[in-house]
Amino acid sequence: MLSAASRTYLRDVRRGRVTGRVVVEGARLVAEAVSRSASIELLLWSPHLVSRPLPREDLMRVQGHPKAQGIADGEMERLAQGPSHQGVLAVVRLPEHTPEDCLQGEGWLVVLDGVQDPWNFGAIARSARAFAASGIWYRRGGAAPCSTRAYRAAAGALLDLPVAAVEDLEAELGRQSRPIFVAAADGQPIARDWPPPGAGVLVLGNEGQGTAIGLGRRIAIPMRQGSESLNVAQAAAILLSRTYAGML
Repeated sequence: MLSAASRTYLRDVRRGRVTGRVVVEGARLVAEAVSRSASIELLLWSPHLVSRPLPREDLMRVQGHPKAQGIADGEMERLAQGPSHQGVLAVVRLPEHTPEDCLQGEGWLVVLDGVQDPWNFGAIARSARAFAASGIWYRRGGAAPCSTRAYRAAAGALLDLPVAAVEDLEAELGRQSRPIFVAAADGQPIARDWPPPGAGVLVLGNEGQGTAIGLGRRIAIPMRQGSESLNVAQAAAILLSRTYAGML
């Protein structure tokens, strides 16, 4: 049985009371965190895990981790959020990054101004990593990487993609030298030869209200007339794929 102290710690991480930590649920995600030597502070598994179609070596890594503790299926059901745990969960400490860390390398910087849905945050992080972005800045107070949903949607991208909270996005953007492009419904549709050479900044706004950042050039994705606007994560994937193609 899990100790009272560990139950309290797990609850505090879920509620955001412990900074930089996230509860990871699911056999594949936990096994990936273990195999990539993520900083794991608590790892719980139950007999239900053994029935999962998980490679034997991954199962052995999870069960043999120094922080691993076996608990009953019933206790796992009470501790987990919904049925997606698959018999295993872990508290993972995410890497800490500064805004400057997110500007290293040749990829584009992604800036999230008020994105609220953790699924969108995670999906954008997944695309950012896939398309070689240098990192993500996000406005403090919006969705953050330290949520189970964001981590699941990111599919492990948050373990190595630099992500940093920024108090004053507009001031930080004004201090850096990359060209800024703001995705907006009223923006100018991008041309076939977009983006220009070199690394830039892609700003994405709130799901409903967009962004009020007044720097840079406002752009839009060309779409068929009469079409509904794209979800912010969909727009990010399309634009970031273009930035990556421009680097090849």
